[in-house]
Amino acid sequence: VVSQMNGAYYWSPPRIGARAIKGREVYLDGVAALARGIEQESERIVHDAGQGVIPPGFILAMTAAQVRALRDSAPQANPVLAPAYRADETLGDEGAALFRRIVAPALDRQALALDALVGRASDKAGVWAQPDGEALYASSLYANITIRRAPGELHRQGLEWVAALSAEIDADLKRLGMSQGSVGERIAALNVDPRFLQPNTDAGRAEVHRQAEAYLAASRARASRAFTQLVDTPVEVRRMSTATEDSSPVAFYNGPSGGAPGGVLLNLKTPSDLPSWRLPTLIHHEGVPGHHSQAAVLDEVGGLSAFRRAARFSAWTEGWALYAEAMSDEIGAYEADPYGRIGYLQAQLWRAGRVVVDTGLHHERWDREQAVAYMVDTVGELRGPTEREVNRYCVYPGQACCFMVGKQQIVASREAARQAMGGRFRLGDYNDLVLRSGPLPMEVLDALVQQWSAA
Repeated sequence: VVSQMNGAYYWSPPRIGARAIKGREVYLDGVAALARGIEQESERIVHDAGQGVIPPGFILAMTAAQVRALRDSAPQANPVLAPAYRADETLGDEGAALFRRIVAPALDRQALALDALVGRASDKAGVWAQPDGEALYASSLYANITIRRAPGELHRQGLEWVAALSAEIDADLKRLGMSQGSVGERIAALNVDPRFLQPNTDAGRAEVHRQAEAYLAASRARASRAFTQLVDTPVEVRRMSTATEDSSPVAFYNGPSGGAPGGVLLNLKTPSDLPSWRLPTLIHHEGVPGHHSQAAVLDEVGGLSAFRRAARFSAWTEGWALYAEAMSDEIGAYEADPYGRIGYLQAQLWRAGRVVVDTGLHHERWDREQAVAYMVDTVGELRGPTEREVNRYCVYPGQACCFMVGKQQIVASREAARQAMGGRFRLGDYNDLVLRSGPLPMEVLDALVQQWSAA
């Protein structure tokens, strides 16, 4: 319930801050609700521990540190308070007083509840070490990928995907004159190539932000090649909250909220973690035609019930975003950008590696360092971001598999439809069908595509 990437303290502050423009009562009610949510989750921490469910010690430590960072953050850097100060200084002062009175003590109690468990926690990263851990992982894996796969079978499939993508990257790197060393070593060399890096300064952060905005504009301009019914709603690049950068991924998407447009949120703590050859495919995943396009179509489409709109099927959500990366290559994103195409292929390799690592941690009983080393050595990932990613896999068992499994199923369904329809098949029509049908389990989506292609 509460981890370095989950909980009211993690998800709610930006949403509550966005309420500031809706008026005093709405905003202050949100601040009070945050305190209640934190208290309720602290009770759940104690309850779960009583059942023997205790996160690894390293997860507890970093989570407690983040909880305290939110508690101690200056008002202008606090995602609950900063928007209120921008809207109305008096409202900001009221919010800050309420935060100090009820939210900060709730955060302090939550941090202490986490601290109290450290002595009882193990260093075992996988859920196999928790009560009924093997059954929990099998259930969580199916909930995420929505296709029946045994963990061991999926581990072997992940290794096969890694081998195939490594061979394709090897060929592209050789065409660029990079033939020495393993694929992981050559990717690692690109990670530190000064041609693609910005300094870890405010100027460097501004330049990465500018580059990301340019790639986002280019991807929006190409979107008509991907969709028959194009939905182009505002989206922007923003920096994520500095309070959560230490344990957050390099980027994620936030939908429109409180009058703000959808946003691709970048982790700009260390700009050199975002070399320019990696940026285009990241924008395709989080922005257009990935998560932002996904959200925009769902906002527009009629006929879906509230349940269908709110349903969460990670393989559909994340599978689409990874499919969007591959589709961007197909519609010409890298025709004049060979290094950007390496970034796309490496991102696919990264997701294949995630399948290996997730099943490795939770089924094969890998330790945390083994998982980090695999991603660094085989995939060419940077160690800092990889450590944060592996920490994420530890608290979201099965979720790391949904990207590649979902993408592969969307591609397989598409190619079966193309073969069945012949000249009637249109890429934009297929993509519209996948998104306008709303979130679905992969098995249901495949059946729907079969019906559509036969009609």
